Amino acid sequence: MVDATRGRGGADFVEGRCPRHLVGRFPVAEGRTVTLLREAGGVGEWLVTGYEAGRAVLRDPRFARGPSAGLRRPRGPASRMSVTDLDPPEHTRIRRLVGRAFSARRVAALQPRVERMAEVLLDRLHASPATGDLLRDFCVPLTFGAQCELLGVPPARREVIFQCATERLGPPEAAPAEVHRGELRLHAAVVELLADREEPPTGLLGELVAAHREGGLGGWDDLTGLAASLFFDGHALAAAQIANAAHRLLSSPALAERLRADPRLLDGVVEESLRHSPAVTLSMARTATCDVEVDGVRIRAGDQVSVALPMANRDGTVFADPHRFRTDRASGGHLAFGHGAHFCLGAHLARVELRVALGALVRRTPHLRLAVPSADLGWWVSSSRRSLVSLPVRTEPVSRRRSPAAHGAVL
Repeated sequence: MVDATRGRGGADFVEGRCPRHLVGRFPVAEGRTVTLLREAGGVGEWLVTGYEAGRAVLRDPRFARGPSAGLRRPRGPASRMSVTDLDPPEHTRIRRLVGRAFSARRVAALQPRVERMAEVLLDRLHASPATGDLLRDFCVPLTFGAQCELLGVPPARREVIFQCATERLGPPEAAPAEVHRGELRLHAAVVELLADREEPPTGLLGELVAAHREGGLGGWDDLTGLAASLFFDGHALAAAQIANAAHRLLSSPALAERLRADPRLLDGVVEESLRHSPAVTLSMARTATCDVEVDGVRIRAGDQVSVALPMANRDGTVFADPHRFRTDRASGGHLAFGHGAHFCLGAHLARVELRVALGALVRRTPHLRLAVPSADLGWWVSSSRRSLVSLPVRTEPVSRRRSPAAHGAVL
């Protein structure tokens, strides 16, 4: 729906301007929270920018994602059964099966391993030349490593899956054929992992294999498609979110110093980063299964609706000083993770990754600085995510006794 752009598009979030660039060439009517972007073949595409209207759409079962909206799941090689593409009751069944691994309790148990990964990566960053890329060298390997720990990917398999997942995602301007080839390679790598009897996966993937063998998950294609979908974009979006938050700290030395002096501010910084500068740009498109009225606007059956999450998160009727980065807001309330039945499965994990990453950066790298002016940073902005192209930083070694974990692997 939205064209990918690079350059100034992402800076609007940091500098306090309304992120209108999200809708690209499509006009958004002033004072309206629901706007018709275009109509083709009798199907309207609507964009919701208001907070309350967005919440209403995201929790309304009349806006469907899967078969009840007339969508058919592809079959065959590299078919996927992403939980985000399903509607109840199938969605409820699969989400219950997958969701246990992403529970607050399971993620809390994982946090010490995420903390060790952060230490390893920062030791490597300090040992490298004076400049580095915080996104490539810290954010991405941290979130991918954490995801592999939760999913139970054996260390020997991680590098191959990482390369396939990176290729499958690609930049927003990647051609569909390139993305599909990457998806096929990722699917093949996951099939090999699931079929390995000598070093089988543990964690969530191990639980999915067991569910398949017990007849609770459907056929082999269902298992492999669901498993592959878990690598589609979760770690990349989490890495982008950490980079967005790190950019805020690097651009606001006073905020970083306050956080360093009072770590109790960390939760507020995490939540405000999610509200003020979310990595996800638009919600997944939903299809109206009947005529629905949203904030006084009639949306016809068959029309598609998306919520502009960053714009909803800056709704001045809900958030005071919506364009200001404030760490004293009440916790949560934003729509960075969506809302309703499709609320992000990885929300607990993403919050832990953010807390660990930002806490470690502030504690371990007080001399970290942007290597280029903030205005010169490149951004990718697409219908799925808003991400820095890179986050070049200058590092200065900090005197610190290295922990034994600093010599371990991350991926």
